[in-house]
Amino acid sequence: MKKPNISFQSLFDNDIFVRVFAVLAAVIAWFAVMISNMTDTNRTIYNVPVQINYEGSTPQNLGLQMIGESEIMVTVYVTGKNSKVQRLTADDFNASISLNAVNQAQSYTLPIEVTKKTNDPDYQITGFSEATATLVFDKIISKDFTLQISAPKLSGADGYIMQQPYADVENIIVTGPQNEIEKIDRCTLTLENEDENLTESLQVIRTPVLLDQNGAAITSENITMEPSTVEVTVPIYKTKRMSLRPEFINVPKGFPLEELNYTLSQNAILVSASPDIIDNQDDIVLDPIDFRTVDIGKEYTLDIVLPAGFRNEENVTSVTLTIPSSGLSSKTFSIPRSNFVLENIPSGFDATVIPQTLSNVKIVGDTEVIESLTDADLVVSVDLSQVTAIKGQYTVAAKVYCQNNLFAWAVGEYTTTIELTEK
Repeated sequence: MKKPNISFQSLFDNDIFVRVFAVLAAVIAWFAVMISNMTDTNRTIYNVPVQINYEGSTPQNLGLQMIGESEIMVTVYVTGKNSKVQRLTADDFNASISLNAVNQAQSYTLPIEVTKKTNDPDYQITGFSEATATLVFDKIISKDFTLQISAPKLSGADGYIMQQPYADVENIIVTGPQNEIEKIDRCTLTLENEDENLTESLQVIRTPVLLDQNGAAITSENITMEPSTVEVTVPIYKTKRMSLRPEFINVPKGFPLEELNYTLSQNAILVSASPDIIDNQDDIVLDPIDFRTVDIGKEYTLDIVLPAGFRNEENVTSVTLTIPSSGLSSKTFSIPRSNFVLENIPSGFDATVIPQTLSNVKIVGDTEVIESLTDADLVVSVDLSQVTAIKGQYTVAAKVYCQNNLFAWAVGEYTTTIELTEK
């Protein structure tokens, strides 16, 4: 007997078969889903953030702050109905740390608590990756440190000198946990990479270094510096030995000052300055000397005052100028009124010298000149430019000098009396 030839494809052409097959497939799928929902499944939820409620906490009230990284994540392990567990995310959990035990500056190991946000019976928390977290609390303080700069490998070239380096700020403000700040002994900046002989000033940007008492560097992510970098200038000055030149005021008319053979305890000093200004200076002018005080063998202590921008490399702050004693003599004269010269007489007035002579005038000079000097060689100059143009008598300064450029001069200050009368 021949068997009928029935293909699987032809079954789906039968409407009754298709209906029966669909019902059976739906029943099987329903049973599969029901079985899946009734079976407990384990799952791991990653990166659940741990909340640390600092606001209003005990450490905040005590002025303590949390030091270091404050972002903590835990991994939560759950078990429950598969349909529920598979939909869980990190947002479905509360993870937190209580700060109630924090009451002083120190490190704390605090428990982590993880709970469900909703009381869902379809799953349970079986554990989490971290049961505790270590937190450090301290007070945040700021402290000023004077920046100490050194450049042991730098120097000036021949004919130049390196001055003390300096920064664009004098102090560095360091802020951080009190326990860490108190370990800092000093703030330094050392120029170690430059070792050339310099002929001009150097400017570099560098970061200061914090050191403890033993000279070890202190590095911490919790410490900040303000400013964090500084601009350092290494001044390079050119050196030069410059002569010291005394200056005289109230020198008599026609006096040959170049013949006054005074001596200086030191004729020159070594100075330094930036090349652009030192090349334009040839000598150092000393404090002025009033020539009316110059006498035989007299000594003057003169301060050395350098121009702006110069440095004294020998630390010599004064020199002594000495008037020679040998070859000089002195003599006292009474100068007659006929030797007076009146200058700048006020308009509309006549001026008359009242005294007959200017007495006790001390003249110092070359011994040979003094021996032959007479009162006829002396002139008394009286300047009336400062006299009020009103008739009457006035006491005015009288300047004495020798004629014919003789090497002799008057010592002291003198006055005379002048009478003004209207013309």
